Amino acid sequence: MTAPQPSDAALAAPSPRRTRGGAVIVGPTIRARYVPGALIGLPLVSVLLSPFAAAGIQQWRFGRLREGHDALLEQLLAPAWMQLLLGALLLWALFALWGIVPMLLTHRVVHLDEASGTLALRKGLRTVDRAELGQLDYAVGEAERGSIALIGIRDAEHAPGAAPARPRSRGGEASTSRQWVVQEIGWDAASFDGLRALQTLSGLRPAPPRAVLVRENRRQRIARANHELADRLGMPWRPEYERDETAFRDEFDRVRRVLGGKEKPRPGDPA
Repeated sequence: MTAPQPSDAALAAPSPRRTRGGAVIVGPTIRARYVPGALIGLPLVSVLLSPFAAAGIQQWRFGRLREGHDALLEQLLAPAWMQLLLGALLLWALFALWGIVPMLLTHRVVHLDEASGTLALRKGLRTVDRAELGQLDYAVGEAERGSIALIGIRDAEHAPGAAPARPRSRGGEASTSRQWVVQEIGWDAASFDGLRALQTLSGLRPAPPRAVLVRENRRQRIARANHELADRLGMPWRPEYERDETAFRDEFDRVRRVLGGKEKPRPGDPA
């Protein structure tokens, strides 16, 4: 894979999310992951399933009426559209609760305190591990949605009361004693910028912004697909096709016309 070329955009300073105390958040927050689904995805699902909930509400209302209850609530639920609306709202509330609970329990993120140079691994609402910025061995992650970040932490060699250091690797550095995993590091630009900020502050080479990497990954996927199409036709592949999709499409269409007998072949065209 060809790495993206440096540019002004690639050198842009990271703009990560921060906690109320000013710590850099490496990874997406619960709010960033939860709100899009709760406000877009779950309402659509609730509307589609609202007839089932409305049927339950209707049965409940009929039961109340048979028992002699005919108060304001029963009268409000008489129209079918009100039953559908209330059913959709109840389903949305139920799905939203089911969605937030496991996320609160399993969500992983890292907080970087620049002032003290400390890292804290958070799982849900708890801090499960801590480290100093100087213990950071590596911090890598992909920019695509669904990807994870891997953060390697070395043992503290000179901390008071610390355990003996692990054997050193061939490069002379202490081997990584533990590895932190941050989910959905490529969720959005701010989430990935948290990883870039961590890389910058620790002295590692920072990755380009998420938009640059996503655009480059898309270009490479298109180039691979075009290369397969060219191989199927026996069409010669030119270096400019890697970045110029229009040039490839024009030549690809011309070769197809040649193979279909609609255009005269040129030297080098497949037979």
